[in-house]
This record gives sequence, C-alpha cells and structure tokens, in this order.
Amino acid sequence: MVDFNNESTIGTPATDVEKISILQRRYDLLEAYEHYRKGRMQGVNINLSVVRARLTSLFLEVQATLKRRFKKDEYEEIKSLVFADNLEEEDFKKALFIINEELDNLRLTRVDNQKVYNSFKVEEENKIKGY
Repeated sequence: MVDFNNESTIGTPATDVEKISILQRRYDLLEAYEHYRKGRMQGVNINLSVVRARLTSLFLEVQATLKRRFKKDEYEEIKSLVFADNLEEEDFKKALFIINEELDNLRLTRVDNQKVYNSFKVEEENKIKGY
C-alpha cells in the first residue's frame, strides 16, 4: 500500500500514487484468489467472500475509468457481476478478465511493450529509427 507519511510521496504526482494503489488492489485480489484456489484444490470447503470483497475494492478504485471507457451496457454488465448477491467463480473470473483487459489497454499492467528488433532486416530497422 502507498505510504502517505513517507516524504517521497509528497513530490509524487497523484496519478502515479493512484496507479500504485490500483496495482496494489489488483495484487491483493490475485492473492485472495490464489488462497481460494489452493483451498479448493485441497478439498477445503471455502467461500469466495474475501475474493468478492477485494474484487469490489478494485472495481471501486477503477469504477469511474470503466464508466468513461465502456459502453453503458458493458459497464452495467461488469457492475452487476461485481455486486451480485451470489458471485460464482465463473462470474468472478469473467469480471476479473474484463478489468484486467482494461488495465492492459490503459498500459498499466502491460509488460510486452518493447518493439521486436528484426536482426535479419537491419537496413529496414535503421530506416525506421531514422539512421
């Protein structure tokens, strides 16, 4: 979680702090889901309550962004999945995938962002780079 009492936080832009907060909530959600799956695989009768709570927190963190970026019916679908009275695992995964894809579209969780260098066409690569 973001330490707001740390002196380095004062000079950090609000958008960076918010991005860290979103990533922390996503991490917490994935940890809770991992714990749930581990229990299920061991045959333990475990419920999704912690996972649901963390999904709700992540959704609330990105709610305005999703509302702005999604069509009305897409937004209502994800909202109804997150706030369903009885969230099943399949519905949870659907909601998580939707949020994950949007965070990837925002380049918040994207890690494959480097252009591949074609070593067989060096002259074309040089032209692209302006050499």
